[in-house]
Amino acid sequence: MLDFLVQSGEISEQDGLLATWFHRANSKEQMNMALASDVMILEADVTLEGYGTPDQNPVPIMAHPPDVYSDNTLDQWLDAVLDSRKGIKLDFKALDSVGFSLDLLKQKNSSRGINRPVWLNADILRGPNVPNFVSPVNGTRSEFLELKSEIILFILSLFVHALLVHRGWQHISWLLNQSPRFSLTLWQGSDHPTVRDLLFVRDNTQPAQVYYDIYEPTLTAFKEAASKE
Repeated sequence: MLDFLVQSGEISEQDGLLATWFHRANSKEQMNMALASDVMILEADVTLEGYGTPDQNPVPIMAHPPDVYSDNTLDQWLDAVLDSRKGIKLDFKALDSVGFSLDLLKQKNSSRGINRPVWLNADILRGPNVPNFVSPVNGTRSEFLELKSEIILFILSLFVHALLVHRGWQHISWLLNQSPRFSLTLWQGSDHPTVRDLLFVRDNTQPAQVYYDIYEPTLTAFKEAASKE
């Protein structure tokens, strides 16, 4: 993803701290707002139309639970975003939607070409501070990874709650050291990480290894502190 952002002129160097995010760009209104903004990566949620209801259809749509209907299909979303220079992260909310979505991505790559990496993400384990209506994708972790292996180009990024970093740093550090292709994304939930927490990660990793999906005003304070260091 950093290679793409550098090549497209969005950032000047491979540093995950420079990447910016727009969450839940699901509806056409939110998607268009994100496309008109200066954010670099669009994150959107994928499920099936009418998922879990008698009216369920094999049509991937852009919606976050508990919503199972949307004015935006994945097909329409991809067409709009691929006309831009934005990065793509698809967050799957139902395992049943993954296969249909990968088929659609293959079709898009064949018909128009996907000239950028695509992040595919799913909550395969329940994380901290997750609302009850959001559950891990149905099925095992291996099922999701096997489905993902069918696509031409994908990125698997490890998401770690910011407040869990100190406790599990030995394991996280080991994983990052296994390959320069591995990345870590620090995601902020309802709890707020401190600048000190974030600087700990920054000081113990390479800039290209870690993305920071952190809210304001902590993000700006962290960037200022990191620039001084």
